[in-house]
This record gives sequence, structure tokens and C-alpha cells, in this order.
Amino acid sequence: MNRSTLTFIFFFSLYLNVYGQDMIGVLDYMNVSNEKEYLEVEKKWKKIHETRMQAGQIIGWVVYKIMYKTAEDPYNFVTVSFYDDFLKLNKAIPDHIYKAAYPNKTEDEWETFQKQTSNSRKVVNSAIFQQKLASSKSLNPVANIFVVNELIVKQSESKEYLRLKEEIYKPLHEEAILNNKRATWSLWAKWPGDTGDFQYISADGYISMDQIEEVNYLEYFKKIHPDKDIDQISDKTKELSTLVNSELWKVIYRVIKKEE
Repeated sequence: MNRSTLTFIFFFSLYLNVYGQDMIGVLDYMNVSNEKEYLEVEKKWKKIHETRMQAGQIIGWVVYKIMYKTAEDPYNFVTVSFYDDFLKLNKAIPDHIYKAAYPNKTEDEWETFQKQTSNSRKVVNSAIFQQKLASSKSLNPVANIFVVNELIVKQSESKEYLRLKEEIYKPLHEEAILNNKRATWSLWAKWPGDTGDFQYISADGYISMDQIEEVNYLEYFKKIHPDKDIDQISDKTKELSTLVNSELWKVIYRVIKKEE
């Protein structure tokens, strides 16, 4: 699959207007050969990201392991940094953040750590996504497994696609959450869009693998939209969007800001 080389980031437990504006996810797709070595490095970075969050630079950070995917892209881990403002995306991590996280590290130790980081993984791609719809108003602290779908939508049809998702599908996902069939749902748009690549990501979040099962959408649809035809809605959805990849993401490390 042809992917953009933008500074990239998502995923995957994510929600609408949590901190005054749409949430932004910056994703880095990693090719990791030595999982144990890589996770030891990310465990150290976790403390740095906790310090960044306390300083207001980010509102969350997650490491996901890719358990399954239908595309053949060469990555097996994804890290996501969550922001509440586009203006914060291009700011480098200042030295005082590193020093606050690890006050006793020497310059030589920092150099060694940076080399360990570089050697532990290869960044295959990066991207930016903006949250458009979601089932809750906070980063979900309990969803540990995500089913992530990548979709292509014609740019001329994006407005209609989002309307359909908000009016028809969002209530169905919320009903599934009320019935403990999942923990969360969200829809993200790639920023900026690219007609040569997928433009949207949907993420169904679950507490555990045991929670993943076929949701009875027909029952929910009849309850929530009794005056609508599910076949017509399904056909319309297929006209507007094309599924190009499905993946299963597992949370390994997570840092999220508590909702005030």
C-alpha cells in the first residue's frame, strides 16, 4: 500500500472535542525485529511522555503491537501521540523535559539511549489524523484491543460520508457500548487528505479479546432507525467508502491525561 510520508499518527481510544477542539493523533509505524529490546526502550520513553503530558505538551501517548493485518506493510508496532492543538505538533521535546524525567542521566548516557532508540526500530512511515466522530468524550483508559479499519472515501463524498456515520452509525456503536459489546468507537480523517491513499480510520476499542464478537447491528438498527431501510443504508455506505485494510492493535504502554 502506498502511504504518505507526513509526520504520521493516530489511534487507536479516541474522542470528540475532549479538550475544546478535535483531538489529533500523530502515528509512527515501526518495523521491530527484537521485540524485547524495543519494548525496553519504549518503557523508558514512557516516563518522558508522562513528563510531557504533565507539562501540557501532549494529552496522551500509546504503544500498540500489531496482532493482525490484511495489508502487507512492513510494520509490527505503532506509537501514537495525542494532541489537543495543531500548533503543538511541530515543537521538539525540550531538554528540560528529558532532565525532569531522568535528572541523573549523564550526556554519555543520553547519547547511548538515543542510539538504543534508533537501533531498536525502523520508522516505516508517519502520519497525522484528526478525530471527526467518537462514542465518548475522553481517551478511553480501559480499551486494550482495537480493530482498526482503513478506508478510502472520495473527497467529493466526504461530507455525505461523515453525515451518514454521525446520523446512522454513531448511535449504533453507542448502543453496542451500552450492551458491553465494545468499549469505544471513533472515526479519524487523515490530515491533509490524499486521494492516492486511505483517508479515514475507524477504531473499535475493546476491553479484551473475549469482548470481540459479531455485534447484532440489525437488532440495533431496527430499534434506533425503525423508519429506515438497512439494505439501502448498507448500499449507500459501500458507494461512499472502500475498505482497504483491517488491523488488530493491542495496547502495550499507555499514558493518557485524566479528564478534568
